Amino acid sequence: MVVFAPEKTSQVALSQVPDLHVLVQLNANKVNKVKHLFIVVTASQLPMVSEIVKAANETKYLRGLFIRADVDAKLLPQILQRADLRLMRNILVHDMDDWKTPKRVMNAWQMGSENDLIAAAAVFEDRLCVLTCAFERLEVPFDVIPAFKKVNPKQRSNFVLDDAGSFLHWPDSDVHLDIDVFRYAIDDKWRAKCDLERLVHNKKFGHAIASIRRKHDLRQSDISKLTDRQVRRIESGEARPSVATLTLLASAHKLTLDKYLNQVGSLMKE
Repeated sequence: MVVFAPEKTSQVALSQVPDLHVLVQLNANKVNKVKHLFIVVTASQLPMVSEIVKAANETKYLRGLFIRADVDAKLLPQILQRADLRLMRNILVHDMDDWKTPKRVMNAWQMGSENDLIAAAAVFEDRLCVLTCAFERLEVPFDVIPAFKKVNPKQRSNFVLDDAGSFLHWPDSDVHLDIDVFRYAIDDKWRAKCDLERLVHNKKFGHAIASIRRKHDLRQSDISKLTDRQVRRIESGEARPSVATLTLLASAHKLTLDKYLNQVGSLMKE
């Protein structure tokens, strides 16, 4: 992973990122030799690196252009025009002293998790705009996610982004949401894929529970404090058991919860 950072402050800050090669100089003619390139530059420096940005973007090796806002961000269109650059999807403007954002994105790419982690987020009227570390924008209406019912509309902007980008947290309501929740809410194909995976997982989980019960010569009606209908629904994959229910199942088999779950997990891998 390579980052071109012509400014001294950026070089010092980014040198702390493990396995990241920081370039002080880069020739536009040699950009095609850099497979995964990030560029970190102040807005006023954009004209100095415009040729490099254009060359890297043409090769499709430019992963992200981070613009440190040393001028008013509202002037971004004019700043890009001055640098003879067009607006690109992989541009991220951030505060001058914000090093968490570029580091978060670069770390995500290093882990191969750029599609699963959040780079930044903001509230626009009745929806939440989430940007992944792969620079994919997701716009999520607040009324499509049930957990948002716990968040006071006046507190919607009062969230904290996890340093690694794993989730957004609304402290006042104790709501934690990750990128999968947002995709599930707005992407029909993703929702169908997740539902199918959950269905398959539940069936395997249920079959493992049934197998252990039979090995212990127990009937579905032999599980104390659970009805045979409840056990039947769990074993068919129709219902997902709570921790309390799993504890009852483990107790019926004279096992601790950990040992019981280990046996279930082993059977699911077969």
